[in-house]
Amino acid sequence: MDPHTNIPNERAFGRALHRIDGLAWQLGGLFLWLSNICLFVMLVLTATTIIGRLFNWSAPWIWPWTMVFFVWLSFFGFFAIFVRQMDVRIEFLALMFGKWGMAVTRLISDAFAIALCGTLFWLMPKVMASASGFIEGVILPGGGELVRNALYVPLFMSAALIVISALIDLAKMAVGISERSPEIHMED
Repeated sequence: MDPHTNIPNERAFGRALHRIDGLAWQLGGLFLWLSNICLFVMLVLTATTIIGRLFNWSAPWIWPWTMVFFVWLSFFGFFAIFVRQMDVRIEFLALMFGKWGMAVTRLISDAFAIALCGTLFWLMPKVMASASGFIEGVILPGGGELVRNALYVPLFMSAALIVISALIDLAKMAVGISERSPEIHMED
């Protein structure tokens, strides 16, 4: 069930926030798929290596590409986990403090997410400058190697989307719209 089908606020600003939040939720699903695709490619490459050993065959480019897909999986998943709220939560502690406990933890989690992503953006020029060159062994179809900066594109995309999503959530909180809930509750 999509938690964004019922509009909880009749005011235009509340409806707009709700729709934008729904788009972020859907984009989180896309990033979840991208993470899963990276995992699938990693598994195929690893299986190829294992099966290739039976035939005394190996490709030196498989291991580096597997590592690239692992990094991308993590960075795409960064936004998906945040927006879909699939991270580890301590709701039981917040619930002990009642309505205010939930509001404070919501505020703190959004503020820390913005601060963390802000730090990433502040460090981005330094990271990109230190990551110049190519990734050894990550051979492209044309014969060249993947530029090292390509590793960080999903990280900065995710960080930007997390900031937007956290700001949307803070705006929703300000107008009285409840926090989104995860699509699937494993305990149900």
